[in-house]
Amino acid sequence: MAIIQAEQLVAGWALANADKIGMKPKQIQASYIYNPGGFGNLSLCLSDGVRRLHVKLAPPGKAARLRQWAEVSDYLAEHYAAPRLVHMLDREIVPGYPFGLIFEYIENATPLAEARNPEAWLAGILDTASKLHRDERLREKLPKSETRTCADAFEDEYIARFTEDLDGIRESRELLRDFVSDETLSWFGEEIERLKETVRQTPAFSRPANDVVHNDLNGNNVLTCGGGGFRIIDWDDLSGQGDAAMDYSVLLWPFAHRPSWPIWREKVLAYAGGEVFERLELYFRAKLFDDVLDVLADYVEAEQVPEHREKTQRKAKAIHLRAYPQYVARYGIR
Repeated sequence: MAIIQAEQLVAGWALANADKIGMKPKQIQASYIYNPGGFGNLSLCLSDGVRRLHVKLAPPGKAARLRQWAEVSDYLAEHYAAPRLVHMLDREIVPGYPFGLIFEYIENATPLAEARNPEAWLAGILDTASKLHRDERLREKLPKSETRTCADAFEDEYIARFTEDLDGIRESRELLRDFVSDETLSWFGEEIERLKETVRQTPAFSRPANDVVHNDLNGNNVLTCGGGGFRIIDWDDLSGQGDAAMDYSVLLWPFAHRPSWPIWREKVLAYAGGEVFERLELYFRAKLFDDVLDVLADYVEAEQVPEHREKTQRKAKAIHLRAYPQYVARYGIR
């Protein structure tokens, strides 16, 4: 799907349904929002010159997660600084995206990852995350499945994704041949198995996974606002059967090797306890491996979006070439 065509289709729908979304007809335009984290969902900004809205469309495999977000959106907006839901799109507007949500657009915000002093917001974000992890009311609103362990949660989040990424990379092998060797691809598979086995043998991962987690609390999904406030977006992966260590690891990974790290380490210990902190180290390892492997999957997927292919592939290659030697040096493997 070409970006220009998607913009035209969404703008056309909005023009015909302006009254439903509170926008001025005949002035509405749609513009694609580039997502540095991948190309699974499709995000666009609607504007009528006065008001802006955020449109998020999901392919079939991700529609259920977006629908779950819609079901608890009011609660998340009230308690966890999530954007407010304006309208639900329960039919296909753009081919290949059968479901979508329209949210308020958060104005005058900067992603935590780009903030001049991100640590100024970090204590408040950690406090909010710790409340989320223990929120029994929200847990009751979320789907339940068979009891799983923290090891299962780790495998669902990282091992399954790494395996899928590697399969896709192997299928598009020629795209990466100039900087990824066959030997390295084989090592990727071996390292995925090592991570899986290490987690299974670590006692701290044997406890039940029963925390309420955002599951993608990275610096691009926390928006800093004026006056010290912040907003949390992209609740697609919200779960009532997760591991708090996942949220802490993704949020704190950029700070794990700064001089201020002892401050944040103590806060995690105070909020969550020693077992969560023990799991944090393996989550940090997986996060660095994510920068080694997942960015290569982004490199491959960028072929589907020619308008952003060059920029995405250049960035993905740079991240991989920086993270790969760091991973090998830090964990002494190869």
